[in-house]
Amino acid sequence: MSQSFGFNAGRMDNDADGTVIREVLRWSSEELYRHIQREMEINPLIKMQEDFKGEAGDAFGTRFPVDMDEWFQEACGNDDTDDMANADAGEQRHHKSHNMAYNGITLQEHLMSQLKDMDISPNDERIAAFIIENLDENGYLLVSKHEIAATLKVDRDRVSRMLRLVQTLDPPGVGARSLKECLLIQLSQMGKATPLIRAIILEHLKDLMHNRLEVISKKIGIPIDEVQRIRKLIRSLESKPGRWFASLREGRCIIPDVVVKRIGEEYHVFVLEHAAPRLRINRMYLNLLQKPHLDKEVSEYIAGKLDSAITLIKAVEQRRMALNKVAMSIVARQKEFLDGGPGYIKPLTAQAVADDCNMHVCIISLVVQGKYVQTPHGIFELRCFLINF
Repeated sequence: MSQSFGFNAGRMDNDADGTVIREVLRWSSEELYRHIQREMEINPLIKMQEDFKGEAGDAFGTRFPVDMDEWFQEACGNDDTDDMANADAGEQRHHKSHNMAYNGITLQEHLMSQLKDMDISPNDERIAAFIIENLDENGYLLVSKHEIAATLKVDRDRVSRMLRLVQTLDPPGVGARSLKECLLIQLSQMGKATPLIRAIILEHLKDLMHNRLEVISKKIGIPIDEVQRIRKLIRSLESKPGRWFASLREGRCIIPDVVVKRIGEEYHVFVLEHAAPRLRINRMYLNLLQKPHLDKEVSEYIAGKLDSAITLIKAVEQRRMALNKVAMSIVARQKEFLDGGPGYIKPLTAQAVADDCNMHVCIISLVVQGKYVQTPHGIFELRCFLINF
């Protein structure tokens, strides 16, 4: 725990990028995501890395599941109001039947009951069970295949096979790592994942959300009524396949930033992707910057955007490191709580955590503000483990 963190409050105050770092540390995951989305709209050099290893086949878009109903309600036009209303009525009946069928059990219980009936080895079942345990309440996978393989000390190809297995279970779409993947899983199970529909989901889902049907029609070269048919099909899918199961928590939905899992006799900390999305530089613009005789204004524009992109990427990585170190410190000092429950939480000062992480105490204050950790005993705000917060 005594390893140097890499920056301190004093250094940030003298650094031109210090304000960005402090803001990125302070923001909730939702606020950070909105900021990154805005930056990506004005800075073409920033890209969100689909998987930090760039695994082939995983490029299904953003890792932030979004409610499709909200998207398409905003996108509804007057030209097909009746059609949309009929679709909504059918969707409500579908949701009602799901809610009745799954009443009283959790998503994990439902999936594990299916897993037990499968003829797979104990080691494969262990991997699949770990994947199921790391699904959020909407049915999305919270950790990467790389993290699963490293934690369980197994080959990543084996993790990939077990993830594909979990993705065949009911409800359709479960085990996805993004909205796009969730939709494609459902369409594949329906036998409707044609190349055309795949292309629209992977490349034009945002246009579909904002009712830009003519744009899709021109880009792909299909009639507008075909785009409308595909939109209706996509709207019939479930964007949150796990939401109809019994919730273990009451009140508003809180998505954790960090997960603590017990593996054997030890507790492991995982910073979830949405808490510190992995960003990268758009290489196309880097290559353009290297071209000789590049127009001066273009060169200055790209260079300025590159500086801004690097600043944001560094700040997000600092956030990931800070969340990981603070969570590790809290886990190390709250083992009695993890073993026994909330009644065993020990008084812990921010200064003690700061000493563990080699950070200034004011940085601890930024890191724990509005951040949540999922533990074996439920979800807690990080700052609830510290006194005087």
